[in-house]
Amino acid sequence: MQSNKWSIAAQNALILALVTILATLLQAVFPQMPGFIGILIWIVKLVLSIYLVYYFIKDYSKHFETFTFKQGFNFGAILCLLSSVICAAYLFLHMGFLFPEATTSQMEMVAQTMESSNPEGAEAIFGVMEHLPKLAFVFSLIYYTIFGLIVSAIVANYTKKGDMFAQ
Repeated sequence: MQSNKWSIAAQNALILALVTILATLLQAVFPQMPGFIGILIWIVKLVLSIYLVYYFIKDYSKHFETFTFKQGFNFGAILCLLSSVICAAYLFLHMGFLFPEATTSQMEMVAQTMESSNPEGAEAIFGVMEHLPKLAFVFSLIYYTIFGLIVSAIVANYTKKGDMFAQ
């Protein structure tokens, strides 16, 4: 079962990452959505992601007579790390290749807003724009991984089963 853990986690991570990718795509394809719809999409993505982590850890635990917090957290951490890599890679592609004009227009709007109050900051934004997909990859990888570890720690506490002292 141990050698199968990475394979199962990879398959589940792909499904988990699709939730974030679909939410990102929805907002990119329909940029004129009202703000409350964007917030609603984010809330649905958050709840569905947490539920999927719980479901995948619970499903993985079915193969064990006893399932400890450590086993649940380890599987959840692997699941969320792999999902984070997929999401960060998609965000890099999204910003750098699939929808670069959307990213550029958003950054230009921010720069124009800043130009009157902070001209040096507006110039700095233009300097960062060419590196934005790479920066987004790194920071989203860190963010998704940390968030995934926190969710895994919480969820692993609710997926324990069996009496580990009864032997």
